[in-house]
Amino acid sequence: MRHTISCIVKNRPGVLARVAKSFADRRINIHSLAVNESEEEDVSRITIVIEGEKNQLEALAVETAMLEDVVRVEDLDRSGFLDRELVLVKVNAKPEDLPRLMQVIEVMHANVAAMDTETITAEMTGTEDKITAFLRLLRPFGIREYARSGRVAVSAGVRP
Repeated sequence: MRHTISCIVKNRPGVLARVAKSFADRRINIHSLAVNESEEEDVSRITIVIEGEKNQLEALAVETAMLEDVVRVEDLDRSGFLDRELVLVKVNAKPEDLPRLMQVIEVMHANVAAMDTETITAEMTGTEDKITAFLRLLRPFGIREYARSGRVAVSAGVRP
């Protein structure tokens, strides 16, 4: 089962490596990892998506919370959360395919970020499933490259 973990950490060198190592030490693969500043000064939010059992996750959360510079660890699946990813995807833009390609971009509520004589780069935010569906729809046009941000998430409603 997939779990979304939010780690609030102090902005210090090595804290991301220590958090990631705690997952590696337990042989847990990280499927998605996103890190950035938070609403608190000198504090960052690490959003991690992992696959694992509930008991394994609880032990990991306790261990991770005890690491130096970790302020708080929260299993967002317990209380519900809002999440999004960003994707930038560069696809072939053959003249005969442009109407269909633009239709896919519009229907999926994506935007054209860049365009040249051979390619269109689209950007879209959405859930993991929506991003995956968008990529699947673009595949027949010829995806040249894409980059996904990984999941960013916050708890839904008021945090206890």
